[in-house]
Amino acid sequence: MGEVHVLRHGESTANVEGVIVSLPGARALQEVGLTARGRAQVHECAEEARAAGFDAATIVVTSDFARARETAEVFAAGIGAGAPRVDERLRERGFGVHDEGPTTAYESVWALDAERAEQGGSVEPVASVAARVAEALRAADELARGGYGHRVVLVAHGDVLQIALALGAGRDPHEHRDQPHLVNAELRRLGDARPPVGGVA
Repeated sequence: MGEVHVLRHGESTANVEGVIVSLPGARALQEVGLTARGRAQVHECAEEARAAGFDAATIVVTSDFARARETAEVFAAGIGAGAPRVDERLRERGFGVHDEGPTTAYESVWALDAERAEQGGSVEPVASVAARVAEALRAADELARGGYGHRVVLVAHGDVLQIALALGAGRDPHEHRDQPHLVNAELRRLGDARPPVGGVA
């Protein structure tokens, strides 16, 4: 199996404001991009990745949310790769009633995740996120096996990538917060475990 890596977007304007922007509207898709610091973080990440062998053969796949797309574009340019491909399955987890509210709501959502409890409030369940992420991972594995340099980088968001890391470690995706926390513009290799085709247990 080729290498699949995950890259969390750089610092965004929403990160600085301390608000959740998770629903696919104008704010997420167009307005909430990177801060100057966020762009600098991604430039630094790209420099380190290039030194580690990431190059024009690397395939970059991104969420269509503006902060991820911008991250993917800066990163791809920094390693000399082609234009990023978009995969909507990498979109941020939908936080429902918490959207545009304070990021302090994450803690209560994560606590319910760990308990396998019903979220309510139109929060996207872990199982739903895990199912779409698993599909995106299988697509990435196919790209990595396809003779393109055996490196694929998936650019996305905190919860989506924490769940991806849990799946890559062969863990229950509800335990996503047990995975070491990805900081802004952090690149990490995904483990080789994958859920079986047809769903996530």
